[in-house]
Amino acid sequence: MNILTAIADRVSHRTMAGRALRIPLRLVPKGLVVPVLGGINRGVRWSTGAGPNSRCWLGNYEEDHTLALERLVRREMVAYDVGANAGFYTLALSRLVGPAGRVFEFEPDARSVCQLRHHLRLNKVENVTVVQAAIGSSAGLVAFDGWRVIRESAYVLPTISLDEFVAFGHPVPDFIKMDIEGGEAAALEGAKNLLCSAHPDWLLATHSAELMASCKTTLAQHGYRFTGFDCSSDPGSAADFVALLSR
Repeated sequence: MNILTAIADRVSHRTMAGRALRIPLRLVPKGLVVPVLGGINRGVRWSTGAGPNSRCWLGNYEEDHTLALERLVRREMVAYDVGANAGFYTLALSRLVGPAGRVFEFEPDARSVCQLRHHLRLNKVENVTVVQAAIGSSAGLVAFDGWRVIRESAYVLPTISLDEFVAFGHPVPDFIKMDIEGGEAAALEGAKNLLCSAHPDWLLATHSAELMASCKTTLAQHGYRFTGFDCSSDPGSAADFVALLSR
């Protein structure tokens, strides 16, 4: 199956060959519990249909990003997964920090939180705390469309800043992975105390050149440098990047 997927990844889904190669994946029923076939979560139990796509359980989801996790996250660390979705990164971080470490996951969407809790139960994970809230510049309520914060919606959710979360007595993070569909600049605005004092390492997905520039400006003001996922190369204009404190 991994070989088939690797081939399909290299053939456009717009071509007949590309569509044909993906047919077996579409036939896998949703909700089937399977072991992840490879990658950072190899052997973890996963529910098919959960998360962004089938790569989560095939084992080749964002492999370049997960290499950065393996370089930066160590046992006994405190890690935050901001924008956890169904828990792919949460499960990876749980493994990396070990039983003595802690993971706090932040996810506002109720469906995703349900899937995440299901994955935690399936794998008997005990070092993860689930926080069902959006991360922003301050505490309050925000409109949500089931995927990201928007201007108006009948669906509203609580929001909290990372500085407020820590001020309530929760452990200070050593590492933060953040992918919140355009809300990263506001989240960094609400993490000024963390940036000034704790200096956690970051893995950010910013989705646009404008947002990337804004986030980099905020981080650079607090002494951060930027790398690719190997934690050493120049990320160039990539919207997803690693931020490390300059030393």
